Amino acid sequence: MRDTQTHKQSISSELRFYTVSELQELLGWSERTVLKLFNDPSFPAADFGRTKVVEAHAAIEYFSKRHDRDRERYWQ
Repeated sequence: MRDTQTHKQSISSELRFYTVSELQELLGWSERTVLKLFNDPSFPAADFGRTKVVEAHAAIEYFSKRHDRDRERYWQ
């Protein structure tokens, strides 16, 4: 009898949230620019108490799409 294993693609189930300062460090952007990003309605940020956070998978998905600041109404 042969053992057969089904391989499934796994997605990390660990939740990881980034704060403004952590995202600032990762991106190398100024605090003002990252705060503006967190206040952008299309950015998947949330308020956790008094701290603004973004879930890692949501941030990756957001940054995987092209965003043109000249065409997006919020950034003008």
